Amino acid sequence: MSNTGAQHFLASSNPLNRDEAKQEFASAIDASARADFAASVKHGMTKQLNVTPQQQASALLAKARKIALKRKYADAEYLLRQALELDDRNRLIYAALGEVLEMMNKPEKAILAHIDALRLDPSNSKSLSYIGSYLMRLNQDEEAINYLDTAVKIDPDNATALVRLIYLRRRNCDWTELAWRDKKEQLSKQTSIAIDPFALLSLDDDPALQKKASQKVAALHNTSHEEVEFERPRAEGRKTRIGYFSNDFFDHATMFLMGRQLELHDRSRFEIYVYDYGSVNTQDGRQRAEDAADVYRQVADKQNDEIAAIARQDGLDIAIDLKGYTKGNRVNIFNSRMAPVQVTYLGYPGTTGVGQMDYMVADPVTVPERYRRHYSEKILYMPDCYQPNDDRRVASPDRPSRTEVGLPEDAFVFCSFNSAYKVSPDEFDIWMKLLKLVPGSVLWFLATREEAKTNILKEAKKRGVAEEQIVFAGFADRADHLARLPLADVFLDTFNYNAHTTASEALWSGVPVISKPGKQFAARVAASLLHTVSLEELAVSTPQQYQALALKLARDPEYLADVKARVKQGIETGPLYDTERFTRNFEALMEKTLERFNAGLKPDHISLT
Repeated sequence: MSNTGAQHFLASSNPLNRDEAKQEFASAIDASARADFAASVKHGMTKQLNVTPQQQASALLAKARKIALKRKYADAEYLLRQALELDDRNRLIYAALGEVLEMMNKPEKAILAHIDALRLDPSNSKSLSYIGSYLMRLNQDEEAINYLDTAVKIDPDNATALVRLIYLRRRNCDWTELAWRDKKEQLSKQTSIAIDPFALLSLDDDPALQKKASQKVAALHNTSHEEVEFERPRAEGRKTRIGYFSNDFFDHATMFLMGRQLELHDRSRFEIYVYDYGSVNTQDGRQRAEDAADVYRQVADKQNDEIAAIARQDGLDIAIDLKGYTKGNRVNIFNSRMAPVQVTYLGYPGTTGVGQMDYMVADPVTVPERYRRHYSEKILYMPDCYQPNDDRRVASPDRPSRTEVGLPEDAFVFCSFNSAYKVSPDEFDIWMKLLKLVPGSVLWFLATREEAKTNILKEAKKRGVAEEQIVFAGFADRADHLARLPLADVFLDTFNYNAHTTASEALWSGVPVISKPGKQFAARVAASLLHTVSLEELAVSTPQQYQALALKLARDPEYLADVKARVKQGIETGPLYDTERFTRNFEALMEKTLERFNAGLKPDHISLT
């Protein structure tokens, strides 16, 4: 007897005659089917009475979705496959199964489920969006764009497909996005739709829209109704326990920035726990994190509630999220409170919208008081810059010449090493004007995709700039990148989503960064870095000032030399690369959050001054 048959058998049995039902069950189901039946009992599938198979399937779908949000993917897959046995014409079940299989790292099976969903309704915008999103994660941009473009054409109100379509095109420097500005007001009103917060960052400098998107996504993924109480005071008679949660413990920008901070924590006062839910790897970044931690836990195979339980058992005082809405995040773990104090930090330049997230680490430049309302967390103000930096970073000793990287030896070199998706026509228009106004100048542009190179050259030609004035830089590991950076004269920043790690690396290499701060956190990071090295004059207010400053640096060698000298001095004597000082300030802020908790006070904005 199949498991489906068992469900119908129990649904038709008389629950009042327990002995008879037990005897019929024993004779109806052979031993090989009992494991499946036990699973059905576990999930409450035997409680369906007097309903159609289609209704049972819908109930299983609803339960599977809830379980999947807790990352119990195997259980969710089981329920969805049982639902398909009951109703194999339900597109929603196939779509949900596809999403679950993606999360289980079974891409070949996932795409088949999404395609099955699309076959049942070829004009369904959501199915097209799912397939496009899946291909996007596999970096199959061209195919993904085709699916997402079709999804938007079928349903212009499919905000998720629209945002992802624009983001993908931006990765290839394809700026076919004129509809975006017209859509902004509409999207901001679509409170029923969860739009990717990360994809939004580079599309518009709108912290209010960012907060709305983050809160919607956070609510959608919040399955915790657990009220957790922690005794007060915490950490009395022992060291304060800080836990860092991420899947970026490898050779990643997060570890490049904060690896030294982990090592410098005061072990007489703090115990450092690392919860790594990323893939096991042998990279230096992971080894550095493991060596720096008092306790290192590899929890990639754990479900969210298991990780939360482990963290509470470890007795954390402060739980710190390093991911926000970046790739592979598990920010929804923080809905199941793991510590009296929960903090988001570094990995994502925006609010999480998570109700249980108490604080966000920032500084007076990235989140001025007038913009606090756009963050669901209270702000922990670092006195200098929120960004940690490694005072022991080193460049490769093999420093290339300009000729070796394809640059003219006597050119004035403007550079952009931001990821391509951050670049928009707004900045590019100015960059091309600069190339025409500064004879013999070039733009050294980071591009790793052939499509991006083709599109950039096409856009340059539209603006009257010759191909030879664009020099493409490919990927380089960190040490080699630091070695080549001094070949540039000026770093040109992007607007909506600034250079972050890239900007601090440019300054460390002695290259001035010109930026135009906006309103959202992501648009104010470079200004914060410049403030910290006492070069606020390089953070200007308008596009016109941005162009004028770049032109002055290119035309006035004495001014450029003076600025470069001050960049060097700011790095050597200022706080940006004083990792010891940064770590002590960070620890002081963490202690203040715990003091508030111990005093029975709610979270509030905190600074050290």
